[in-house]
Amino acid sequence: MNTSALAAEFDSHRRYLTTVAYRMLGSHADAEDAVQESWFRLERADGVIDDQRAWLTRVVSRICLDQLRTRTRRQEDPLDALPDIEVPQDERGPAASAEQADQVGYALMLVLEQLAPDERLAYVLHDVFGLPFDDIADVVARTPQATRKLASRARDRVRGADPLSRQSRATKDQQRAVVDAFLAAARSGDFARLVGVLHPDVEFRVDRGPDGLHIVRGAEQVASQASQFHRLARDYEFEIVTLGDSIGVLALEGGAPSSLLMFTSADGVITRMETRLLG
Repeated sequence: MNTSALAAEFDSHRRYLTTVAYRMLGSHADAEDAVQESWFRLERADGVIDDQRAWLTRVVSRICLDQLRTRTRRQEDPLDALPDIEVPQDERGPAASAEQADQVGYALMLVLEQLAPDERLAYVLHDVFGLPFDDIADVVARTPQATRKLASRARDRVRGADPLSRQSRATKDQQRAVVDAFLAAARSGDFARLVGVLHPDVEFRVDRGPDGLHIVRGAEQVASQASQFHRLARDYEFEIVTLGDSIGVLALEGGAPSSLLMFTSADGVITRMETRLLG
């Protein structure tokens, strides 16, 4: 196959491959880099490739797995477990999965970040994109049976298999009431009301992307940052979303999700907040 024909077929798979990589890595830029690297490897490949899409899926998956393992080795401040969500399971094939995977919630991406790299890959490729375990086993260099167990463990984490963690959380109605009170106080810039809905030892973790994680502790310090919320309302839309048994606030800029603010509460006050950049 000449280069132009090879490139044309590759471009026909690009969106699907980018979606696969994004679900693995949680970053559009990293996903695009992984897909571009797969093109370079395709150009250098020897022999005839009967199924380019399947071949590229394996290559992109290996590239993503290497990146996830590198991230895990250099991560110095891992975040505590994030809320679990449940993903509907149905029969879907890889040919139709890119469109469906785009509908997987951003909350799922946050849960996936807590999985071990091999678990994340096995779950995403099988449960989201419908690849058989025999194919996935080749990527993670394990038996199909071991790969099935990886996906099962990941699925338990995603669905919230730990009953103790669920029992310890406040109910959705209680959490929603606390979040509503926080938003009302933040929108009005009412510092005293903000302090009132925060635990004295509240912790606020701010994801600054390449600049790392910034942590603010204490009700007054957190309220001081949150009181600026009303200024952001001019540029962003905010939507309350459900994260399993928890409540979060999704910020949208120009209709596109920009960040997610997650809350942990107890006894009617917020004990922890965490914001994550999306995309």
